Amino acid sequence: MSTWLTAIVINSARMKLRRRPPQVQVALDEPCGEQSLAPADMVSDTRPSPEELYRKRQIAETLAHATSRLSPVLLTTFRLRDVDGLSIRETAQFLGVPTGTVKARLGRARRRLRQVIQKSLRERVKLPTVTSEDC
Repeated sequence: MSTWLTAIVINSARMKLRRRPPQVQVALDEPCGEQSLAPADMVSDTRPSPEELYRKRQIAETLAHATSRLSPVLLTTFRLRDVDGLSIRETAQFLGVPTGTVKARLGRARRRLRQVIQKSLRERVKLPTVTSEDC
């Protein structure tokens, strides 16, 4: 009895498989049809690559190190204007100083940041120091 029942179950499973439409298998690395792109190229991964993550982390660390070298007055002005996105007038009102003072502080802060970042990059890459006379 069990052999007969097993044969019936196996045959019905085979019949169901035969009635299923055939499944088309497509290689993901080969172009299909009229498209010049492979299916794997059409599916995009929106997550950043490990290289991008590492580069962003390095930039954030370098900027954090550079901003830590600013005086509190320059740091506050820089953060309000360039990080928080306030206008020159809004920054001046917030700090209670004239707009010319904000512009001067921003110039000094940006110049100091540029110097610190260039020095940091030179130390990492061991590039020779370039002065304005060399340009």
